[in-house]
Amino acid sequence: MRRLRLGEVEALHLQGGRFRLDGGTMFGVVPKALWQKECSPDPKNRVDLACNCLLLKMGSELILLDTGIGERFSEREQAMYGIDPTQTLRASLAAADCAPTDITQVAFTHLHFDHFCGSLLAKGDELTPLFPNAVHLVQRGEWADAIAGRSTMKSSYRPDEFRTLARQVEFRMLDGSEILTPGLESFITGGHTQWHQGFRLQAGGQTLVYPGELIPTRNHLRPYWNMAYDMFPHQTLTDKNAFSAQAAAERWIVAWDHDSTSPWNRIKQDGDKFTSIDIEEDV
Repeated sequence: MRRLRLGEVEALHLQGGRFRLDGGTMFGVVPKALWQKECSPDPKNRVDLACNCLLLKMGSELILLDTGIGERFSEREQAMYGIDPTQTLRASLAAADCAPTDITQVAFTHLHFDHFCGSLLAKGDELTPLFPNAVHLVQRGEWADAIAGRSTMKSSYRPDEFRTLARQVEFRMLDGSEILTPGLESFITGGHTQWHQGFRLQAGGQTLVYPGELIPTRNHLRPYWNMAYDMFPHQTLTDKNAFSAQAAAERWIVAWDHDSTSPWNRIKQDGDKFTSIDIEEDV
């Protein structure tokens, strides 16, 4: 269990699952000869990815950022995505001595299955919320796109499950940048989906940012190392580089949503090159 202390706030890294996706789609136009030096593919050309969720302990609030890939995949789907069924969000919560019923807010960067599916459990033929007492937050535009299936990546959305969850828990629709609780705000990144959002925490004189798919792993700090999954690739390119420059200048801690080797780092800038550097942390 990895933790960070920012003043009175504690941030915990939770493992919301591990899976594999094709390396070509994860790195877009970058030739395999380059990306495989950083991420060794398996025989099916897939690279290892984590579903890194953040649990923020902020006074009386327990806020979870993303819920990972979940536990409800068939054997066929587990084989297709290389899902490790032993790595679950529930196990991570238990290790953190946190009951799902204690969570007060669940905030989604977006609603693709590897960020949303951990919010529901299967009990027989029924789906029930893992976090029944939490307010669930998502951008209003992301919800509309996900329900309507307008995205060219509509296979990554599960609209029937969104409706099922919304019938059982309270949902709050966000409109752009909003305060979730004092010290924690959402912000639109776009790029991956039109209404994809990240989260910025400011506490104890430090800033911790969870940019989601804007920079899914440390390897995506390179300017042109972007996912083929992005709906708005030019926006990803420009906004990612601007984000990285600000993060380096202001010494933000950046939490990666899919990096399988490190949950968070600082960013160092050298000209137009960005690299990750380690930070002090409580273990």
